[in-house]
Amino acid sequence: MSIWDAYLACRRLAAAVESLACRGGGNGRRSGLKIRWGASSVPVRFRPPACFIDVRSAKRRRELFNRRESASMRWGRGGRMERENEMVIARALRDWERALLDACDLYLVGGTVRDILRGAPIDSIDEDYVASRIALEDLTRILERFGSLNLVGRSFGVIKFTARSERTVDISLPRTEFSTGPGHRDFDVRFDPSLPIERDLERRDFTMNSMAFHLGRGVLVDPLGGRDDLDRALLRVNRDDSFEEDPLRILRGAQFMARFGLTVEKGTRECMGRDARLVATISAERVRDELTKLLLLSERPSAGFLLMHETGVLEIILPELDRTYGEAQNEYHPDDIFMHSLRSCDLARSELSVRWSALLHDIGKKDRKQIVDGRTVFYRHEQDSARMAEEILGRLRYPRELSSRIVDLVKHHMFNITDEWSDGAVRRFISRVGRENIDVLLELREADGRSRGDEEVIAQNARIRDRLRRITESDAAFKIQDLAIGGRDVMDALDLEPGPEVGETLRRLLDAVLDDPAKNTRENLLAIVRAMKQRG
Repeated sequence: MSIWDAYLACRRLAAAVESLACRGGGNGRRSGLKIRWGASSVPVRFRPPACFIDVRSAKRRRELFNRRESASMRWGRGGRMERENEMVIARALRDWERALLDACDLYLVGGTVRDILRGAPIDSIDEDYVASRIALEDLTRILERFGSLNLVGRSFGVIKFTARSERTVDISLPRTEFSTGPGHRDFDVRFDPSLPIERDLERRDFTMNSMAFHLGRGVLVDPLGGRDDLDRALLRVNRDDSFEEDPLRILRGAQFMARFGLTVEKGTRECMGRDARLVATISAERVRDELTKLLLLSERPSAGFLLMHETGVLEIILPELDRTYGEAQNEYHPDDIFMHSLRSCDLARSELSVRWSALLHDIGKKDRKQIVDGRTVFYRHEQDSARMAEEILGRLRYPRELSSRIVDLVKHHMFNITDEWSDGAVRRFISRVGRENIDVLLELREADGRSRGDEEVIAQNARIRDRLRRITESDAAFKIQDLAIGGRDVMDALDLEPGPEVGETLRRLLDAVLDDPAKNTRENLLAIVRAMKQRG
């Protein structure tokens, strides 16, 4: 039998089973979502050859082979006929999934279902499961046959499972959650294998994240209308008190809105504003993680920050940025400081240090604003911006190395290397900002310029980049570690003990090498050290 014949046989069997299922309902109505394998909508247990699991050609094959409309139609609102929803999962069931389906109800849940319905490639999606009608001990016993378990969330009914040669997934039992402390720091989690899946879904944040897909029956469980909201690109909270239960959901909503290009439902927006004050109770680490997702996963983070400003959230978590709203600049900046910062962030590359530095590079302008000779100027605002950025990133508990890099980028973002600069001046600049930060600093400069409509900055950056590349590719030393001698050599030559004088001597040697890279040899540097000794 050829592969094609095998496929057709699989399709005929699936159609027969599908027809029986329709008659079994009594009225011909079928609810739920089917996994689409090739031409037909069939339960997952019928798996055609992998070559037919092809999203691109599914429509054409359906036209050719799926002529029986009745099996894929259902009554919709208002009595009209509409096609049954379909979900594309372009893979076969795994061995451990089949084993669990023999013992329980196994669902894909939450963001997994959301992203599949949005058309994201299955291989790029983090898969989360809920297993119901099975005791935790039985669940672990089955999974142990197929891979390794991490039981760190056992008390909450959550298992991290890693099948052989596969990614780690979360498998949980149905559960309820109740906040018992401010900021969702304390909460009561109760898992119950007999709990209906609908109860588990209702505890979640937004309707689009409150769907489940039964892998065995091919049924979409959607008690809150998440599919319709997703189709309409609408962000809707599950309950009016959802943000009171966990205020972080407000930040998560801003992240989802920017990430997926959603419109926030009116009632949801009102609830965000009503409960904005509760964001102050959230731990810094949780705020940091959500802001990181907003900056990295959104093409336009500005949408999320605007929502947070409009709902009063930004005033609580980033007051330094929020206070720049409406603060006019000068003739070189058509936008106020706030909108200029957001535009710069949108134009910056999706890398955390770049986007944070673009967002914060001008927050010090408000306090540096002054009128000189009839012109609005912000002298040395980059220094204040760097200091404020350091306070913000420290408050959010970012790692020191990342924070220092962002602060350095903000501090030096006003540079402009011209033809009048000597090579020595360029080398000193590289030494000051760090060779590793040059490319990122140029990216920040470009985002800053383009956000105010200066497209010439691209050509300027190209010229600067060429000159910097020529200088950095030479044998020049840009930091003390690049010198041909070290601290021990200095101590031996000057009869010194370890201390500040050694470091000061090395810095003076680096200054000499920055002026003339040819001096960076052991002989030349020791000669300079001996001359220093003679001069006292």
